[in-house]
This record gives sequence, structure tokens and C-alpha cells, in this order.
Amino acid sequence: MKQIDIDNLIGVDEAAHILGFKQRKKVDFLITEGHLKVIKKPFSKLKWLDRREVINLPKPLPHPLPKELFEK
Repeated sequence: MKQIDIDNLIGVDEAAHILGFKQRKKVDFLITEGHLKVIKKPFSKLKWLDRREVINLPKPLPHPLPKELFEK
């Protein structure tokens, strides 16, 4: 079993801040969709996330899409 790096765990609110969200609702959606994994921390009922996993989430494409993506 993999050892938990407790120093690298962050709460959902901090994850929302890192991702640029004003509310934690979008992070909860990412958890529900399976894009982020909740980690259990001993003696805590809160949801904890791995900071590296949050930072390494794929970045969304800009909207509208740049024309360079469609040029051959």
C-alpha cells in the first residue's frame, strides 16, 4: 500500500483557490467525476486532496478555440 504524504494534502477550499474557482462546488464536481481522488487522513472527517494531483490537472482550452488548432 502507498504511504500517504500528509504534508502534501490540501483541503477542498485550498484546491478551489489553486484552480482559480471562487467556490468549492466545482472541485466537488471534479471529485464526483473521478478527476480528483479523495484521500483519508487519520482522525479527520474532511475531504483531503493531493496537492500535486490538483496542480497537474489538465488545463482547459481557451474559448473560442484559436484558429491555429485547425490549420494544416
